[in-house]
Amino acid sequence: MPGLPLDYDALAAAVGELLVARGEKVAVSETTAGGLISARMLSVPGASRWYDGGIIPYAGAHRWQQLGLDIEIVRRHGAVSGPWVAATAEGLRRALGCAWALAESGIAGPQGSRRSPKPVGAVVIALAGPAGTLTEEHLFPGTRVEVMVQIAERALQLLRVSLEAAGSTRG
Repeated sequence: MPGLPLDYDALAAAVGELLVARGEKVAVSETTAGGLISARMLSVPGASRWYDGGIIPYAGAHRWQQLGLDIEIVRRHGAVSGPWVAATAEGLRRALGCAWALAESGIAGPQGSRRSPKPVGAVVIALAGPAGTLTEEHLFPGTRVEVMVQIAERALQLLRVSLEAAGSTRG
């Protein structure tokens, strides 16, 4: 199958090892990456020990219904915003009862959004965990697929760094 090099993913495997060492799981909500973060995680043998599940709420109403999010957040700040993506990560973490939840939203292109002045490549990634929620804003260059790949890479890096900072065992 062309375009899907999922033979071995060292970053996803490292994330999995860190989560197993902590006895914790992660869930993922991905709109712009379209499942690529989850695919990378699930390419690792034994991922069921640390991957709790994911959603691809490409149409916003799914997020609101599944995660019980306040629609006023997206009306006030937009779908590609720190407040909305953080709320998504926190809602997913609550809904699935897992220790960690990653969420992302962005504009992959090739055209920009009709509803947002943000440029193609604008992305927000949030990680909700035991110590709170982190958000990052990015402007990734490239084609639609290149933006998707960069989102997945950065989201996994954020999770790995956060797990390393939290320590290898529950405290």
